[in-house]
Amino acid sequence: MSGVRNRLLGLCLPPLLLCVLDATVTLLGQSAAYWAGDYLRVNEGSPTFNHLLQIHPLAYVAGIVAWTAIFVGIILLSPDILALIFSIAVTFGHAAGAATWLLWRFHHAYQAVNGLLLVSAVLLGLGIRYGWRAVPSDQYRFSGWLLRLRWLLIAGLFAIGVYLFLWPRMP
Repeated sequence: MSGVRNRLLGLCLPPLLLCVLDATVTLLGQSAAYWAGDYLRVNEGSPTFNHLLQIHPLAYVAGIVAWTAIFVGIILLSPDILALIFSIAVTFGHAAGAATWLLWRFHHAYQAVNGLLLVSAVLLGLGIRYGWRAVPSDQYRFSGWLLRLRWLLIAGLFAIGVYLFLWPRMP
């Protein structure tokens, strides 16, 4: 059972967090008519989860719990590379699902979606590096004044990226 904790934290946590976000915004996105009991007025793109929402919100929640058990099981039981690929695919899938809700709910939807994708990338990057213990084959190092210059350039370039894709402004 060695490595199970690392695989849980590194490869299961990112898709699990994005799945919970996706499920939460899906429930929050249902209309007042839906919450008044007209379950046929569901708003959901996934055929499976659309069907479960038509039955009852609790059927949807049960389906989400079952789905998380399925993808966690696949990630824990699969060989390394397959587990990594599946973790990334499920994380991307739920990030895309949540993004579709964000596009219609926020004034600065473009920036919100880009922020969500950045958070997804951070979760996957940290999960792969620290939870899964992946390391580069060769170290990429700077020292002395080059190290300070490197971080100054990183900060400046990152600020430009934030301005271009995360900072709200009118077109």
